[in-house]
Amino acid sequence: MKRSFKRNAIGWTLVILNTLAALNSAYYFLANLRVGVIGWLMMNTCAPSIALFVLGFLVSSPMIMAAASVLMFRYGMLGLFVFSWDGYNLIPQIGHILMTLAVIYVLVDAVRHRRWKALGMGVALGLVILLPLMIAQNAWFEAHPGMLEQLFRGGMTLGNP
Repeated sequence: MKRSFKRNAIGWTLVILNTLAALNSAYYFLANLRVGVIGWLMMNTCAPSIALFVLGFLVSSPMIMAAASVLMFRYGMLGLFVFSWDGYNLIPQIGHILMTLAVIYVLVDAVRHRRWKALGMGVALGLVILLPLMIAQNAWFEAHPGMLEQLFRGGMTLGNP
């Protein structure tokens, strides 16, 4: 039986923790590294992914949360395997774990409440957002050589972007 989406304590916990992780990363990229908004969005696509998840949760939209899950899968879950697990990268890895938990939360809710249409439409919407974002991101990193390697290594500084 399909039920309307109800916010619960687990969801609120994930929203709060993911929001804190996104705010921390925004501070790091915008205030510490001073890369500007475009640089921040290109190097930290986790933050807009989280923002979309939070929006979906706050407006009780499983479809929007599913769209966010596509982005969080790409930038959060896969980040667990791309970033190292030492030094400064431990902080973003905690964020990647929180994003992974949010994706699992969305999938469990969709399966438990048989939200197949919302899940399918959300995945389609997520792909419509993800594909142009990946193209823009690749172009940005091509225009800023060395930034991707620095990002994955962790410990970026103003003098060592």
